[in-house]
Amino acid sequence: MTNDATRSTETDPGLVADRYRTVRPIGQGGMGTVWLATDERLGRSVAIKRLAAVPGAGAADARALREARHAAALNHPNVVSVFDVVQHEGSSWLVMEHVDGPTLAQAVRDRGPLRPRGAADLGAQLAAALAAAHAAGVVHRDIKPANVLIGDRRAKLADFGTARAGTDEQHTGTGLVTGTPTYMAPEVADGHPPTEASDLWALGATLYLAVEGRDAYSSRGNALATLRHIATTDPEPAQQAGALGPIIERLMSRIPGERGTAAQVRDELRLVAEGEELPTAPVTTTRPPRPAGPPPPRDAPPSSEDERRPGRLVPWLVGAVVLVLLAGLAAALLRDRGAEATSGATPPPAAATTATSEPSSESPSEPEEPAFPADEVTAFVAEHYSRLASDPATSWDSLTPEMQQVAGGEQAYTDLWSAYSTVAAEQIEVDEESGRVTFTLSRTKGSEPPTTSRQAITVVRAGDGLRIAATG
Repeated sequence: MTNDATRSTETDPGLVADRYRTVRPIGQGGMGTVWLATDERLGRSVAIKRLAAVPGAGAADARALREARHAAALNHPNVVSVFDVVQHEGSSWLVMEHVDGPTLAQAVRDRGPLRPRGAADLGAQLAAALAAAHAAGVVHRDIKPANVLIGDRRAKLADFGTARAGTDEQHTGTGLVTGTPTYMAPEVADGHPPTEASDLWALGATLYLAVEGRDAYSSRGNALATLRHIATTDPEPAQQAGALGPIIERLMSRIPGERGTAAQVRDELRLVAEGEELPTAPVTTTRPPRPAGPPPPRDAPPSSEDERRPGRLVPWLVGAVVLVLLAGLAAALLRDRGAEATSGATPPPAAATTATSEPSSESPSEPEEPAFPADEVTAFVAEHYSRLASDPATSWDSLTPEMQQVAGGEQAYTDLWSAYSTVAAEQIEVDEESGRVTFTLSRTKGSEPPTTSRQAITVVRAGDGLRIAATG
């Protein structure tokens, strides 16, 4: 791992945990100074960072340590690897992969903005990392150019030390806001807790800087003024984004639900990176009901001017005449039936047969079976999550191929979930038409307190069973 800053106010710790010898400071992360160090046992370069070098250290240290373990369990090619957490002189130190390359912030500052396709390729890698994190219930909370490392043509997302999972709060014990104000989503700036959607907003703001060379929102002098500005003002549209523009605009929408999921964003960014056109949703229009008779030319409703033209008026008149004739015939039949009833005449057998043999179009019909019955889906989801900790390899088969790709492969998936001692899905709610499922996910790892978070997935039918097709 590396970062922007090269100066540190912290004293050089020298040899950390009798193993990691510091070389020089290489950055300032969200929880303290990042140092380049040598692992004297394995003879490799690493990045190390002392956790909780901020106010409220006691509570922050426990939270950062717990969530650093979540980051370590991700094991994704676009996430900075976490090797170890060690204790040194009363503090926890995070030992991470050292990426020999600049941050995105440095690269843009030194070389200028990226071209849209290059930014899209970088964004697709970051979205893939977020898709894996969100699938594991982890929200990063501090996506920004300074936390995007570029080494050997690969983007890596760093600084999961401020990430949250489960029921962690947005503020520390002293009320300190975690994250970077200029990259906080409007709803977070307005006081709401960070979510997967706020991560995607920050990704959009990061891509904005990548192509524009400047922040979508500049600092207003202090954090509160900046947050107020973000919460109440739309960003200036990107001018250099090209085909990336619509994606950035949607990611930075003030409505969280319009941003999509990380997996969807990843796929769209890959298309832009490859020079392909984004799929467009079919345009639907609401048309007035068409009158009886032949349809007008070109399958379009006539305008008020067209209706006055003879060629357009004839079909309408024909339809009106037909309706009048049918109405007259129906009235005559009813009048004859009334006369027969008064005189005691018996209707012809054929008429009786017809009346009883043809079912009424308004008769009640059996309700259709929902596409995703709640009982079936609830049982599937409960079983899937209940066996994640004890048998993740079996749960792997409950994912669609696309979700297996998002998860980073079977080994990464198994390593992630086997680290937990218990996993359970509770309070399950099912949309029987769409297959969307929301539930409370509870997890326990070793002696740590259990964590809970509200999750959402989408299931699909595959053969004779169900599969998980998307998260979020």
